[in-house]
This record gives sequence, C-alpha cells and structure tokens, in this order.
Amino acid sequence: MSDFIQQQGPAFLAHLLRRLADELVQGAADWYPTVGVTAPPRTMSTLLALDAHGALGVTELAGLLRQSHPLVISWIKELTRLSLVKSKGDPADRRRTLVSLTAKGRRELVHVRKALVAMEQASAELLGLASANGETDAWKMLWSMEQHCRTVPFLQRLQQASEPKV
Repeated sequence: MSDFIQQQGPAFLAHLLRRLADELVQGAADWYPTVGVTAPPRTMSTLLALDAHGALGVTELAGLLRQSHPLVISWIKELTRLSLVKSKGDPADRRRTLVSLTAKGRRELVHVRKALVAMEQASAELLGLASANGETDAWKMLWSMEQHCRTVPFLQRLQQASEPKV
C-alpha cells in the first residue's frame, strides 16, 4: 500500500520532514541512555553551544541555534532540571539571564561527543542508502530515507554504529 502523505506530493514536505525528524529523535532518545547520555536529543546543540561560547543569554542561544526563543527556554528548563546547566542574572544587564554549563553538564559532554561519532555514522549511512537508490531529487531522497527507517529503525542503526569494531 502506498503512503498516503507521499501521494499528496511535495506540498507535504513539512509532514515528511517532521516524520523523519521524529524517527531520528526518538531513536536517539531510546539509544542515548545506553551510551551514558542523559540529556534529551534536541538539547545537544544547546550543550555544545554553551561549551563552545561560554555563558550565553537565551536570545543569543536562540539566534545561534536558529530556534525560537520559547523553544530554547523549554530546553533550558529541561537541562536545568537535569542539573546540566544553570542560569543567573547578568550583572551588566539585569534584564538578561545568562545560561552556562554546570560541572555535570561538562561531564555530560564527554558522553555526548562520543555518542555523536555513532550518530554521524548512522546518519551518513542513512543518507548514503537514499543516494545509493540512485536518488538525486531531494523529495525522493527524503522518502527513501523514511522508507529505510521503516525497514531498519534509526535506533537499530545507532546501536550498530556504536558497536565496537573488530
């Protein structure tokens, strides 16, 4: 049976991208704890940005990550709950709140960076499979990736990519 959304054509690109993103994020969420990562998948870029740039305001973070201010605030709340980041008022501008990594957050980044090696490998494999099907059209490549995720879920790809090579 053909996929209903695929039949609707490129007007449903956002639906397809959301479907793919959800598969990748859920696979990562299920896999990360097995490799020592406690932070939610969507917050990895926040941790990496704070490590690379030091303490940042929420607006700066949102701009750097090109995400909405409310979304970044929700990520900061989650990372704060996990004790990976802390917030404090900016002494130079009391309207501004600075977010920085905690010691626990810096330790988390060791696991994150190791996990990202397997994440890159599994993602590259998925992209390679789409182009190996002879696809050069982005729409068809995305659908090919989505199909490959139904065949072998992204979680399984991450598990395989993180297995020690013999």
